[in-house]
Amino acid sequence: MTRFHVLLVVTAVLLCGLIAPLTVAAQGEHDDHVYFSETGHHVPQIFADAWWRFGGLPIVGYPVSEPFERDGMLVQHFERVVMEWHTQHAGSRYEVQLELLGNRLAADRDEPAFAALDSNPLPADDPALWFPETGHTLENAFQEFWERYGGLQVFGYPISQELQEDGRNVQYFERARFEWWPEHSGTVYVVQLGHLGVEAALDSGVDTSPVERRPGAPDFIMVSPERAFDLPILMYHRVGNDAGRYEIPLWRLEQQLDWLQGNGFTAVTLGEVYDALYGSGGLPARPVVLTFDDGWSSHWEAAAALEQRGMRGVFFITLDEQPRMPDWQIRDLAARGHEIGAHTNLHPNLTLASDDRLWTEVSGNRQRLQAISGSAVDFFAYPYGAYDGRVIAAVEAAGYRGAVAAWGGRGVSHDLRWTQPRVEITGTMPLETFASLVQ
Repeated sequence: MTRFHVLLVVTAVLLCGLIAPLTVAAQGEHDDHVYFSETGHHVPQIFADAWWRFGGLPIVGYPVSEPFERDGMLVQHFERVVMEWHTQHAGSRYEVQLELLGNRLAADRDEPAFAALDSNPLPADDPALWFPETGHTLENAFQEFWERYGGLQVFGYPISQELQEDGRNVQYFERARFEWWPEHSGTVYVVQLGHLGVEAALDSGVDTSPVERRPGAPDFIMVSPERAFDLPILMYHRVGNDAGRYEIPLWRLEQQLDWLQGNGFTAVTLGEVYDALYGSGGLPARPVVLTFDDGWSSHWEAAAALEQRGMRGVFFITLDEQPRMPDWQIRDLAARGHEIGAHTNLHPNLTLASDDRLWTEVSGNRQRLQAISGSAVDFFAYPYGAYDGRVIAAVEAAGYRGAVAAWGGRGVSHDLRWTQPRVEITGTMPLETFASLVQ
């Protein structure tokens, strides 16, 4: 019997209530609970909201315990994650976080796959990712899944290379374990998340017995909440002749635009998306946002390709770096209906900038771009995808309507106003891969 089958058997035993309770939920203190009848557990509303934000059933899974206090913090086990309520971050996106389950469950692993690599082993033109923070790479289907469904925020950094467990290819991350299921090739289930939340419950003796519904607790309805859209925001960089992670050949961009048009997608601006998010507008049946970072001079050609197909793009401009478009082109793009966004003056990592430098890069860039373009600059893109609470506060204070992250997958929501996720499009990506990321 494999470890996977043992886990299913033990989980069934737990859910039947044959193991005595170890922990007690703090039930009297949190009355706004919903009930998952599938597993017989209550979930506080703040965790229910986060359930959607972190990816719902495929990423989080059903609850397998009641919420309970641990080290002065409310936590709850789900099939694939453990949620933590960090009240010191009340009102911010960090209020509910996912425990570093991968780190915890792999802490004693000493196989070669867990040893950090000393340097980047990837060729310069390889689209795979290298993470010097942990000394590991990420590639192929696991990379696609990581980028599409949450990236760093949801899964964390890789803490291993790919390895075999019970005859299956897996890779560990700070908060997750990716599993390769070739028997589901061609479907969205070819990559799945391991049930680390269940494993952690077994490891620490958490009671997973189902409980009766509390009086008045409503069912959790698995319908996407209002003010959230399954909408891909695509992220491009330079357009040119070469193919690499940050440069796409013009012919390949045109191929992708033709595919979008042929499959019924309509290019919209972030302004239109935010109008819909906040209730003052609507969206077409298959919306997509096409964003271009850094303001490269080659974006002029990208804009022409868009216009030939009746599309509009969002161009995030860095003013004092790169061979950027001249001012007259920026002004002309805005006049022709493209959206101009801010991307700082010098493209620094804003989390490392002083307060004065941060404000100059965030607010000063917006003011300069508005003067150049003659139009409102309402959206911001974080250089390197780097942000923290201080950076977000500066972006909000500078008067923007919203901001986009560098990765995180698809889907926009009211809750992610300052960190809407994007899908990175590389210049080496086959059309089949592009299509899988968009639909």
